[in-house]
Amino acid sequence: MENSNLISELNPDLLDYAMNFGSSIPKNNHQDHLEIQQNRTNSELTNFISENSGNWNIAVHKKTNELYTNEHWLYTESNLSDYRKLNFGIEECLISFSLQELYFAFCENEIEVKSELNLIPIWTDKRYSSKERTHSFLYDSEFKALKFIHSENNFEKIAFIE
Repeated sequence: MENSNLISELNPDLLDYAMNFGSSIPKNNHQDHLEIQQNRTNSELTNFISENSGNWNIAVHKKTNELYTNEHWLYTESNLSDYRKLNFGIEECLISFSLQELYFAFCENEIEVKSELNLIPIWTDKRYSSKERTHSFLYDSEFKALKFIHSENNFEKIAFIE
């Protein structure tokens, strides 16, 4: 994976994800993507997730493994270079990111389901890029159907994973 050398050995979960899984997630230009880059405002941070338009990033501290984001500048009186610490771990962020990208990669599939879906919660009220908003996912294993519920937006489409 490009720029994986920027990930500190003190961030083993991110390094493992980037090398063994993250690079297999196709970059979806309509959503966020894994992109490892040196943070431009703080040399102790490594950006690893970028929003599709480049408006914000999620970064990990090279020594403490703590997460930071500048997403809040979109809806507060701050600037793009203001990174704030998130109060949850990298595992929660990466799982939420992966499920979100899987959903958006397949949510346009027009598959006719002839019976009721049995959607079971698999990941509920987990954070991704902010302290406040949460992601929840429901899954039907028979139809490989994934539903995404965001605390501020209930997405109507079901992703049928091929």
